[in-house]
Amino acid sequence: MATKTTGMAAGALRHRVQLQEPVVQIDADTGEPVITDWLDHGQVWAAIESVSGREWLQSAAFREGVTTRIRIRWRDDVTSMWRVIHTRTSGDTVYCVDAVLPRYEGMSELHLMCGSGTNTAGGQP
Repeated sequence: MATKTTGMAAGALRHRVQLQEPVVQIDADTGEPVITDWLDHGQVWAAIESVSGREWLQSAAFREGVTTRIRIRWRDDVTSMWRVIHTRTSGDTVYCVDAVLPRYEGMSELHLMCGSGTNTAGGQP
């Protein structure tokens, strides 16, 4: 008899990525929050997937720049302020997390809806 498994299949998580949280300070001149650095929150295995054309057409949020879905194992600390760095031999790709979509069925995974090429050195919080 086949048993039902919970969680993500390990084989789908084939990309090693770095999760980073911004270090935000208040600019003394303007009083505005500014990202001054990025704090590493460890490397995790992830599935990096392009958002389909149908999904892009169905959601205004996707049309605002979300081009990639990154699936990782469940954790409760990731926010839309974070970024994900995927290091490859051809160079790093930096993904700005635009939305964190938890999958509540067993809390096994998170979907990070991202745009690429943003928040590389100090975007806005």
